[in-house]
Amino acid sequence: MNAFKLRPFVIYFLTNTLSLLGTWIQKVGLGWLTWQITESTFWTSFVSIALMAPVGIIGPFIAVYAESWDMRRAFLITKILMMLVSFVIFGLQYFDMHNLHSLIATSLALGLLSAVHHPIRLVFISIVVPRPYLASAIGLNSVSWNMSRVVGPGLSGFAIVLLGLATTFGIAVILYAPLIVALALMPLESRAKAKPNADRFFQKMRDGGKAALQTPIIFTALCIVALNSFLVRGVLEIQPAIIGQILGGESQALATATAAAGVGALLASCWIGLGKLSPNFIQRCLWPMLIIGVTGTACLNLTSTIIPMSFIFVLTGFTATVAGIGAQTLIQLKVEEDYRARVMTWWSSVSFGSLTLGGILIGFFGDLTPIEDAILMVMVPGFLLAMLVLVKLPLARWKA
Repeated sequence: MNAFKLRPFVIYFLTNTLSLLGTWIQKVGLGWLTWQITESTFWTSFVSIALMAPVGIIGPFIAVYAESWDMRRAFLITKILMMLVSFVIFGLQYFDMHNLHSLIATSLALGLLSAVHHPIRLVFISIVVPRPYLASAIGLNSVSWNMSRVVGPGLSGFAIVLLGLATTFGIAVILYAPLIVALALMPLESRAKAKPNADRFFQKMRDGGKAALQTPIIFTALCIVALNSFLVRGVLEIQPAIIGQILGGESQALATATAAAGVGALLASCWIGLGKLSPNFIQRCLWPMLIIGVTGTACLNLTSTIIPMSFIFVLTGFTATVAGIGAQTLIQLKVEEDYRARVMTWWSSVSFGSLTLGGILIGFFGDLTPIEDAILMVMVPGFLLAMLVLVKLPLARWKA
């Protein structure tokens, strides 16, 4: 069933897409401003990664409590607070008061709010539409995310060139408003809230981790997610540092490169989202996609112009998304319903935590050596590690 037939979902889809556009516009702007202030690949990577690292670090702990929250109220509170932090970012840039400390503080604040918001967002779609429309709504939400990833960075790059960073941050603030208004007014489906039980907090965490580790398909999928995020997605998330060092800090090049990665991600999500791929086909795609992604990322060492670099980002955006969403799909099909929220939160933590480590490590080496060499230094042992994991966790085990 097509969720676009439902007026509340159409309103949510449109306003949430605008909010996501603002998120990407702001993310690219913050990374670019950090490069301008510091010209350090480490600090540029740190600020870019800090916007999402807390999701991987504290996300599982938040998710256990989020099951008992009022989803509308929680969604509104987190979005309003994120809008306020974004307004602070805009104000500091308008009065030319930003420095490295303000960038670290505001990016970490947004990252912490994102960590709280993430489990809310995962649950919220289930109360926007009736259950028969849920699969369609989830698929369309993925399209919205990847579409914003294509358009948002491009808009950010052009806005920085034509309007300046202050106006760019101002646009990001404004794009939060429609979703906040819609959240306050739209009708929602009823939902039975889980009763909070602090005594069982760590027990629930252990149960979720145990279910993931003892199920071969889920464990193997999490290994792929970890390698994919560390070796491929981590590089995609520090594009401002890469463009800044290799191409000399051209904002048009940043817009092109980030949009190229988004195009690859959008193509991958549409390919999987069509629903015509069997689970067996998806699982046999994951290892090749990981190896192709790592190889393509290593080829950044050979590029010095935007055109070949963009083709590489299209490729790695595609492979990283197939590996990430494909692994998520297999986990969703295998996990027992009682453990779904906790196991999927572990998936988020492995994904965000690994890309954080990968991005920070490459950023650190990028301050000591040219960043293209730093990428190669991480990719070569990463490729060998991926091959080792492939030997230890052969595809035959997925039948268990």
